Amino acid sequence: MKRRPSCIGFPSSAFVVFVCILIFSFSWSDSSSNGKPFELSSKDNFDEIMDKFTSVTGENCRSKHYTDLRLDTDLKKGVISQVPRYNKFLSTVYYTNRSSLLHAHNLALNRAFYYSYIYQELNKSEALGRQPGFEYIYFSLAADVSAGISMINGSGLFFDNNCSYPNWYTTMKINGTLPLFGPKAWRVDDYNEPTNWLREPTNNTIDIHDFGAGRSHNYTNSAYKHSPWYSKWLPDLNSNLDTLRKYTYNIGIRRSEKTGEFLTDTFQVSSFFGPPQPGTKEMTILPVVFTDPYFDCGRSNKWIVSATSPVVEFMPRYSNFTHLRRPQFVAVTTVDLEFERIDFNPCPIADGNPSPNYFANTARCKPTTLCEPLSGFGFRRGGYMCACLPGYKYPWWHDGPFLGVEIEAATKEEYETGFDCLKVDFSQVIPKKNPTIIENMKKRSISSYSSEKDEFLKIIFPQSHRSLRWLQSNKKYTSKDFIPLRPSKYKRHVPKEDLLSRKKRDLFDNVMWMRMREILERKENTNKDNCGSRTANQLLLPGDAGFGAEKQFESQGRTALRLAHFLSNFLQNVDEYEEFGILRGDRRLHDTQMYGEVIATVMGDFKIVGAGVFFDQYKYRISPGNNTDPRYVNEVTREYFGPFAWKTGDKTTARVIDFAGFKQRYTNKRWFTDMKSRWATNYQSLEKFITRPMIRSDINGSSLIRFEYYPLTYHAPKYEDGEWLRPVFKCDGRVDAWVLTYVVPFFGMNTLKTQIEFKGVVTVDVDIKHLDVDQCPADFYVANAFKNTARCDYESTYCVPLQSHLKFQEGSYKCECKQGYEYPFKDLQWYYNGQTMVDEYKKKMNNEPNRYDTLKCRIGGAASSRISWILVILTILYIKMFQL
Repeated sequence: MKRRPSCIGFPSSAFVVFVCILIFSFSWSDSSSNGKPFELSSKDNFDEIMDKFTSVTGENCRSKHYTDLRLDTDLKKGVISQVPRYNKFLSTVYYTNRSSLLHAHNLALNRAFYYSYIYQELNKSEALGRQPGFEYIYFSLAADVSAGISMINGSGLFFDNNCSYPNWYTTMKINGTLPLFGPKAWRVDDYNEPTNWLREPTNNTIDIHDFGAGRSHNYTNSAYKHSPWYSKWLPDLNSNLDTLRKYTYNIGIRRSEKTGEFLTDTFQVSSFFGPPQPGTKEMTILPVVFTDPYFDCGRSNKWIVSATSPVVEFMPRYSNFTHLRRPQFVAVTTVDLEFERIDFNPCPIADGNPSPNYFANTARCKPTTLCEPLSGFGFRRGGYMCACLPGYKYPWWHDGPFLGVEIEAATKEEYETGFDCLKVDFSQVIPKKNPTIIENMKKRSISSYSSEKDEFLKIIFPQSHRSLRWLQSNKKYTSKDFIPLRPSKYKRHVPKEDLLSRKKRDLFDNVMWMRMREILERKENTNKDNCGSRTANQLLLPGDAGFGAEKQFESQGRTALRLAHFLSNFLQNVDEYEEFGILRGDRRLHDTQMYGEVIATVMGDFKIVGAGVFFDQYKYRISPGNNTDPRYVNEVTREYFGPFAWKTGDKTTARVIDFAGFKQRYTNKRWFTDMKSRWATNYQSLEKFITRPMIRSDINGSSLIRFEYYPLTYHAPKYEDGEWLRPVFKCDGRVDAWVLTYVVPFFGMNTLKTQIEFKGVVTVDVDIKHLDVDQCPADFYVANAFKNTARCDYESTYCVPLQSHLKFQEGSYKCECKQGYEYPFKDLQWYYNGQTMVDEYKKKMNNEPNRYDTLKCRIGGAASSRISWILVILTILYIKMFQL
């Protein structure tokens, strides 16, 4: 039998020896590696908090000491970092990972403003029946939770000892108080509820309990384990701090009792005391204070963080000795977030990650990389990414930053040998500007460009004569506004196919860029002084100019959704004629309550510049009798009612006007008619919510019992059921700004109590100056007026939008190097800033010295060569055996 010839050109025995040596060398190299492959990393601060986090459960929490139910008893630790501060909102950038904290902050302040206003406005014995009843308070708390399904887990209102004056007990004296009253609502897991046939959690079931009744009800006691919010504000005994802790707010209301007419020609101005209004340098007295993470034992059985704000009222109430009364903190509003859902920043302390931060330096980025936090990870490892430091680049086999989830899942060997950046050799230095060269460049004429403008336009737009005529008639744009082409190339014929392929390659659209410039110019050139001379179309921006509002302004939209949920719940479940023994049910809504709701909406969020509640025709009913305003005793139904509130420029001043007083009907506006036509007959897509209210068995709160109607259900819209309208300049003498309006409907029972019907809409106006634009490339179906306008070099870089960098301006992006390319400059950066790209391009168009053509990445060079002695030995052996 013939031996098969060797395919590698040397005897098979030599090949065996070669393979054995190769295997031995690799095994020797592996055995000599440092550390064990699966050795765990050392314990850090995250592990310390995690051990405490997992040691407490709903079964053992009652036996734990109160220090075991806190995650941060030392405020200097900073388990919750970058806590929003009211007086720093306009000077601090809060990124996406703080959005839930911001929403909780604003909602707690919203509720504190409302109850402070309503209790002081109706602080009269004859107005006791018109103050919010227990159903109003319960349903309001439920709306806070149901509308913030992705952000809020609980909401409460806790009164101090004998500071709650109930109007829902028929046996209570006019000046009688409850010992304690602390209703709180929270979301519960309903997978095992009898009403949940599919056994899938819906997040739509809400428990509401009175914490001032039943077992362990004294939350004012220092031994109470679950009330860190009480000592933040209560009891209010030091009157010397009233001027600092309580602020006067000015409110003006213009009412209308008859359609098309106002009661007065001017606003009826009043004032009330509310939460503090600190200056920008004030550090101690803030209107909203966050608690440390604590375990909500016996209720939600979760680790939660509460945003708290005080409610102010004149005390003692109904006293003839008015000179003895003073504004006093009588209650505290709380809005809860699940600690497990709050993002933390594991990166080192820096300008964007200020101290205190207990989780700082828990990221595992290598020394050649820098750490950037990511959103949506909550309390778990991996919420970061490691980008290359300036002067370094990614290996050719890795595309983009190293993700924290990959680093945390790696073995010790994988971590030590990977997740590292390579040094960039031969970095360039940006030359300094020479004034002489600049002056010489400015003397150069650009007449050659303007003389050949028509030929230039024919080349750019050969397929669109309409665009050509529009550009020729528009004197604002010249050839300097487009991508520059050499004059010698203007007359060269460029086929249509080449232009399309170049457009796909470059991903920059001149038409979109010009459209973007027109939008920005219209926005900048329109103000309250000249808006009266503009046409209706000139006061509108294209609908796609508001791209991203549904995500960036979700908190503001959910604030309007909260009010829509409350109105839907109230109008579907409250019957003004119901009595439950000594317990009196709520009466119908009235004007003061609705005025207070819209006032609190605009004053609780600095981004909201206007808010309104607009009832449909003959859908706003007034309660007759002693429980309402004497002016409305003989009136049962109002034709129109549309209170709208806005800020007047001062954070402490707001105005409210009833749109029913205008001759023009708001029900004829398109934003109202579109929403009404959509929801006039179809309610199938409304979300069903279940509330389970538990009330006190008697006035003293001996125990908790179920409410007469248990559980209560109501149907309300989701956030997606509302609509963000196109940007518009409101030239009405009130808002006078470019705004984006969110409109969401609310529903109630019809007159016969047989089915749900459309009742009206809630609106909020958000100033467009807070909107981040996205200029990066996007698909053709993405309705974004700013897409494909970033001036990155798409052959070597890719575009990444920047958050909170330049609000509604050009240049809010960065150009990062693609895989296989490296950043060539030595300027402490690893990307090209979009503002730099815009500025350098403008210089190029003005024939000034510029770096525009150099703002691109170069092909990455090879890594440094290293000698491998194993390969050298194997090569020598191979040569020797081949010579045998």
